[in-house]
Amino acid sequence: MEFCTDMDLLHWEPTLFRDAVFASQELLGGTGDLDGTNFALNSNLLLVSPVAANHVIVLGEPLCGSYPIVSVNSPTQLSLRVLYDGLWQSPETDRPVIKGLSFAIRTFQAQRRVVSDLMKRAAGIEVGSTATPHPQIVNLEAMRRPCVLGTLQSIYNTLAAAGENPNNYRVRADLYERLYRRALCQVRAEVGLDGDRVVDVVRRLNVSELILPE
Repeated sequence: MEFCTDMDLLHWEPTLFRDAVFASQELLGGTGDLDGTNFALNSNLLLVSPVAANHVIVLGEPLCGSYPIVSVNSPTQLSLRVLYDGLWQSPETDRPVIKGLSFAIRTFQAQRRVVSDLMKRAAGIEVGSTATPHPQIVNLEAMRRPCVLGTLQSIYNTLAAAGENPNNYRVRADLYERLYRRALCQVRAEVGLDGDRVVDVVRRLNVSELILPE
């Protein structure tokens, strides 16, 4: 389980899913038809795809925007949410109906999982343990912000190492590293040791152990 979602990343970096294709993992792509905030795929690939709510879809021209997925309604239909890129230019504008719109659904789950696992280890939880009962972090909402910041640092580290304009990416990676470490210093993990989600101990995260790979 990850402590943040792709939608959380989109709130911090509205163009991330368009600009950081190199570092992302593509779940699905193709064409479809947009009707308001409903998007119908021209195939039933959702049957065999891991696409779910809180993933992000990137729509091509003329919208060229990134939108959170609210729900998967059928093997061919998604519901989208307006975040930063408007599907409507004004309240008076009729809902957009666009046929044959290109799309890509991308995720940064791999990076989110690495950061979440590092945070769990820092809280004294053995990742991948099959022991019963298994300790769990109970205050998941408090883990969201540091997980987002650590994930963004990891993404921009990757882009700085292998992408174009590495200096620009390095500046953002350094910024998110500072924010990440500050967030870790402020958060406390409430841990349930018996698997019953009742808080048994509160632990500080060991910042010195949370070093992200580039």
